[in-house]
Amino acid sequence: MNGRTLARVAAAAACAGIGAATVFGAAAADPAPRPTPVDTAITQLNKAAGKDKAAEAGVNKLAKTADLLTATKLDYIAGAFQPMWFSSPTFGCPGNPVSLTMSSGEAGSNQISNGLAGGYGTVRFQAAPAAVGYPIRSGLNIAWLNTANGRSGITPMDDKTQYNLPALSKTIHTGPGTVIASLWGSVTYPGGTCVMAPTVGAISVYN
Repeated sequence: MNGRTLARVAAAAACAGIGAATVFGAAAADPAPRPTPVDTAITQLNKAAGKDKAAEAGVNKLAKTADLLTATKLDYIAGAFQPMWFSSPTFGCPGNPVSLTMSSGEAGSNQISNGLAGGYGTVRFQAAPAAVGYPIRSGLNIAWLNTANGRSGITPMDDKTQYNLPALSKTIHTGPGTVIASLWGSVTYPGGTCVMAPTVGAISVYN
């Protein structure tokens, strides 16, 4: 065997070694985890938010809350009525330029609450700014996702009262499960407009 032949054998062996290491290394590597329904829902919400900075902030708060609930394995929030976890800092309300807005979610049942019917598998979200007067226009939005079934959406809170004024609420068919939500937006009154920073919360919805 001459020098050239030895060189070829060595090169072939080296190539074979590299190839084997690559194959075995790929086989040993763990496959990429599949996205969960919650991951998919958050991706869809980010797409729905688009370049809207307020919507983007709301979805980010929702995503962090989903991560928290997933990490703590908390998949049941007691009670059919839940206030949001903190009141929204709110600016510009007539008679109260710096204030807090209280908001909540109420799981539906077969009964009518405050004049608005829901139903099992639904949540009604509502907000109550600390403003003087009656609202004439709602720019509130709710981003939500159900950790049990992966349903999600960004929905305007555009319910109307019997007088065709903003009810500052929205009933959403989420299906049963733990629903995480973020609420933000604006409410216009005759004397000015309230602008709410995002708040977040979670509620159990029954079948």
